[in-house]
Amino acid sequence: MKRIILAGALALLAAPATAQEVIAAYYAYLSPQDLRNSRGARLADIGAILQQDRANFHRFGLRDELDEHDPLFASSGTRARIPELYARGPGAPGYIVDLLRRGETRFVHVRVIGHGGRPDYIEVYEGAG
Repeated sequence: MKRIILAGALALLAAPATAQEVIAAYYAYLSPQDLRNSRGARLADIGAILQQDRANFHRFGLRDELDEHDPLFASSGTRARIPELYARGPGAPGYIVDLLRRGETRFVHVRVIGHGGRPDYIEVYEGAG
């Protein structure tokens, strides 16, 4: 019995683990049009702001000069996952969150982390460096 358990444990260790990787990255200028939803209501949740930015970019063609294309969020289904993906990640630096919640704009770098081409979470950083 011990040999079977040991063999199973060794097999698990030998199985290749799928490493997480950056599957997409883009810069976005989170402007006043991104801080409100399509009905005009103010957004305070950063995940919702990121989602609105990508809806403005892909669906409505409301692109800020500094916005970059991303390969993942063209469909409404994948955009709908943005708040959840953001919530699973480490979040944005506190000062960015505070500025956006106060209605100020921000240039950010968004990285989508996942494996096998499937997103697991979103990281947000200061866009200028």
